[in-house]
Amino acid sequence: MHPVRTAFAMEQALGHVTHYQNLRQFAERQHDIAPIWLPIPFDVRGPAQVMPFLRNNWSVRASWRTRRELDRTLSRTSLDAVVFHTQVTSLFSIPIMRRLPGVISLDATPINYDSVGQHYGHRPAGDGLLDRQKFRLSRSAFHAAVGLVTWSEWARRSLIQDYGVDAARVRVLAPGAAPAYFDIGRARDSAVARRPASRVRLLFVGADFRRKGGPLLLDALRGRLGDDCELHVVTRSEVPAQPNVVVHRDLHANSPALLDLFAQADVFVLPSHADCLAVVLMEATAAGLPVITTDIAALPEAVEPGESGLLVPSGNGFALQQALTSLVYDADRRQRMGRAGFALASRKFNAQHNNRALLDLVGELVANQVASRRAA
Repeated sequence: MHPVRTAFAMEQALGHVTHYQNLRQFAERQHDIAPIWLPIPFDVRGPAQVMPFLRNNWSVRASWRTRRELDRTLSRTSLDAVVFHTQVTSLFSIPIMRRLPGVISLDATPINYDSVGQHYGHRPAGDGLLDRQKFRLSRSAFHAAVGLVTWSEWARRSLIQDYGVDAARVRVLAPGAAPAYFDIGRARDSAVARRPASRVRLLFVGADFRRKGGPLLLDALRGRLGDDCELHVVTRSEVPAQPNVVVHRDLHANSPALLDLFAQADVFVLPSHADCLAVVLMEATAAGLPVITTDIAALPEAVEPGESGLLVPSGNGFALQQALTSLVYDADRRQRMGRAGFALASRKFNAQHNNRALLDLVGELVANQVASRRAA
């Protein structure tokens, strides 16, 4: 059987870039799929600069760019299937999904996103004509797809309850962590000699320092707790100077420098105000780190509370300080939680396993479509 010729329209924003890179690296080594990559940039350039509807609306911009790239691709070659990640790339390609098997992958539905969008500067949908049309278009895209893949149960529930999608058509597959993070987790667990006693190293990774709860974390580390810790921050944002806080900039996903920070850390902290399901939490668990994060959206799905990490209410500095204290001064608990996190990541967040499952799903849906046409 020939490889399944599949176009991958991949949103290039936030953690979706890491997912794209991991998926592309994996798929290029497989023999049963012939991928055509259509990375869809987020930035405003070209015609979008002078067209307000494109400039100000990411869903419209992403869908327009995707449809243009798909039309160009189909003018040159045939396709067996199209994978859209996320749904914002799919909205103008519903006619294509009626001709070709389409799979929509997403971390959050529009209604999910409305629930956390305040901290992204996003206006939740209202009852206006444009918002109603956008809902109908999203619903039509979800129903036109032959299969849907969500990163979380949180997003799966929304597809079923808010958009009327048949539960049997939705598969939960988190993007997961690259193999290098599991290598760190295995090395951490098997290390005979532990790092000499020193300040406990905390790691925070988030491009948007404020949205990810960075200022709250700095406040929690004032006083004795901060004296006993060393916080390493990976971000693009400005970070106020504070003792024992080290800021790292221009680090890329899966880069040796970033991996080294995960290897040297003792605790991973992400007290986010708004997220869907942060890829970095999967990477932290794979690296064998206990995790402290918040109870919003799908973040709790990346933690087994009390086993692999701790959940705190978003915006609650006192609860965050208590969680930090409980781990900073208990090395045995950190080690137990790190091992539990590694086991969790091995079950749920292995990027290679989950990407293989995604490609298998595409092949299965294409085969079913072909069989249905023959039967007809």
